[in-house]
Amino acid sequence: MNHHQDELDALMRRIVDLSDESLILLSQYISFLKWQEEQWHSPEVWDDVKQDEVVWLYDLIEHFDGARQAATVDMRGMEVKVAPASCGGVIRPAIWQHPPVTGEGVVEYQVEAPLDLDAIKLKFATGVRDGALLSQENQVAFRIRVNGRLIWSHLMAEAGWHDFLIDLPTLTGQTMVVQLITDALGNSRWNWAVWGEPRVLGLLRT
Repeated sequence: MNHHQDELDALMRRIVDLSDESLILLSQYISFLKWQEEQWHSPEVWDDVKQDEVVWLYDLIEHFDGARQAATVDMRGMEVKVAPASCGGVIRPAIWQHPPVTGEGVVEYQVEAPLDLDAIKLKFATGVRDGALLSQENQVAFRIRVNGRLIWSHLMAEAGWHDFLIDLPTLTGQTMVVQLITDALGNSRWNWAVWGEPRVLGLLRT
C-alpha cells in the first residue's frame, strides 16, 4: 500500500509541473484509458466472431494499393509495404509499418460500409518482427483512429503477435476513414511494426 501511495505522490508531483496544454492532453488521455478499460473488460470484445454472423468483409491488405500513406511530422524513416511477416516464429500476411523517426506514421483507408449491418468490427494482430531488439525503454505504439477519433492503442516491446477484435462505430451506409498508426515514441530503432491480417467485418446477429 505504501509503495502504491509513493507512486501516486511521485506522479502528482510530475503532473503539477505540466503546462496547461500538456494538462489538457493528459485529461484526454485519461478519458481514453478509461474507455479502453471498459472495452477490454467487455466479454463481447474478446468473443470469436461466428462465421455465420459475418456478411461483409473488407480486407485491408487486399485494398492496400488504394490506401494513403502519410506522416504527422516527417516521413523520414518510414517503411510501409505488404509482405509476409514472422513474429514469434509464426508467419502471417501483414502490412509492414515501420514508424518515422519523429511523429506518427499513418496508413489511411476510405471504407464504405454497407447498410443494414448490426455491428462493425476490426479483427487484426499487431506484431514486432523476429530479430528486433526492443525493450521497455524502446517501445512501439500501435493506434487506430476512425473519422479522426482515437479508438484503440497498444504498446509492444517484444517480438511476437498480439491478436485483437475491437468494435468500430456502426457507420452503416457511410464512408469510414480508418487509420492504422504506428509511433516510435522518440526511438525508432528496431521498430519493426506489422499489422497481421487486418480485416473490417460487417455482422448480422443470427
